[in-house]
Amino acid sequence: MTGDPPSTARRPDPTRRLADWLRSRPLVLAVFVIAALTMAASAYQNAQGRADSTPAPAATSPVDDCATRDACAGEAGDGIRSPGPAGETPADAPATLSPGSSQAPGPPGTPTPHATGDARTPGTGPRAWPHVTSGDRGETVAAIQLLLTAHGYRTAPDAVYGPATTSQVTVYQRDRSLTDDGITGPDTWHALIVTVRPGDRGPAVTATQRLLAAHGHPVPANGVFGEETAQAVTAFQTARALAPDAVVGPDTWSALVNLEQP
Repeated sequence: MTGDPPSTARRPDPTRRLADWLRSRPLVLAVFVIAALTMAASAYQNAQGRADSTPAPAATSPVDDCATRDACAGEAGDGIRSPGPAGETPADAPATLSPGSSQAPGPPGTPTPHATGDARTPGTGPRAWPHVTSGDRGETVAAIQLLLTAHGYRTAPDAVYGPATTSQVTVYQRDRSLTDDGITGPDTWHALIVTVRPGDRGPAVTATQRLLAAHGHPVPANGVFGEETAQAVTAFQTARALAPDAVVGPDTWSALVNLEQP
């Protein structure tokens, strides 16, 4: 025997049933529509608020003009120009030795550090720098030769400004971007001098000792800045109305190298 075939009636579509139910209840439909519109408006406002609160890109600040001009380095009154390209040192910046250190001359062209203390622009303030040129003789010439050696430009300290000294001065000037005329004037002096103090050693100390002796303060020219040299420097500074600190900086160098040429 065969039974009755299964019922083929379909179940109502849930979506259609919901639509029929909502049509029969217009108040509920209105509430649903209002709620949907409110949610959409709220979402739009939130998105707009996030867009408005996004910070704008920071404006590029102008380049500090002090990075491109030499004048800013002199605002403190020391007269030392700002450094040039990497690895270069301004031509008028004297080097400084730390207490107790030995003067180790580097190869030609090695930049020298800035001096501390009383450095100013060459040719200004209480200092005067002599012009020393080919044919000159004396302890001022010997000081130039010893200072060249201190910077790695070995020159015999024979106190004669001959062709060899002129050549070394010219090379040194060229390496320091100075006028390479072979004449030791204010700019070249300022590039050559090395601040020395008790405990230092080397050619710059020897130059100091020889100049002290030439000024009537005899000390052994042994290149060692010991107690005897410190006392002689202090006595020289006192006689020249300089700060008696036993440190040979630019002012003391200027007073030392000004000797009468024979």
